[in-house]
Amino acid sequence: MTGRAGHQLSTVLHTLGGGRGALPPVPPRAAGAPGSVRRVVEQFGAQRPVQADPTTCGSAALVVLAAAGDPRLARWLATGDGRTQTARFADLQQTAKAASTRHALLGLDWPGGLGTPPWGAAKVARFGRVRYTHRLLVDTDPARYGLLLDHVIACARAGVPVPLYTGGDTRAGVGAAVPRHVVVLTSPDGSALEVYEPSVGRLIPVTRDELAHGGARRPAYGGWSHLTWALLPLPPT
Repeated sequence: MTGRAGHQLSTVLHTLGGGRGALPPVPPRAAGAPGSVRRVVEQFGAQRPVQADPTTCGSAALVVLAAAGDPRLARWLATGDGRTQTARFADLQQTAKAASTRHALLGLDWPGGLGTPPWGAAKVARFGRVRYTHRLLVDTDPARYGLLLDHVIACARAGVPVPLYTGGDTRAGVGAAVPRHVVVLTSPDGSALEVYEPSVGRLIPVTRDELAHGGARRPAYGGWSHLTWALLPLPPT
């Protein structure tokens, strides 16, 4: 955390002891399949899987994650019930949003205008039999961040996608220093890395070096400059 880079909520919370739990094991390759997110995104064709409104980036990420791990859900999104694929996707986003914000604020519902909190997203996130927990990211401190980043990348390369929260820092005001957007890190082939970015409904290539150095605005982050939180896969049940 530097003056030039500004301050982030994730950095403050980590300094206070948050997000320091032991990492779960990387899921075995049998738990996932590289390219599963790409297949879901590509089935939308020209319609593209774009978030339904400014508050549903997390919900869109959760739906794409679930469809990538559930061929029946992916088929329903593609062929469905006579409505457009966009309409079906929007309805599922609202369902995911309701589930992930319910009782997420000290037993009360999380305000819908604030999107999806990481702990609420982790509660409902599913990729086949894989469930998720959550951890803070501090991408301005390699000593804190490197092990977690390697873990996130290993999960994605094992074929299990990882939702990531992005945001800014106090250079753009206090409101930018909190988690603001959600993308999904995945691998098309078990090696390369890309993210599903719901504000544009596209897959955007990224590298480890880009993920390792926060502070620059990136299209892969929805125009934000930092990774702030991650949903980590738990061992399949």
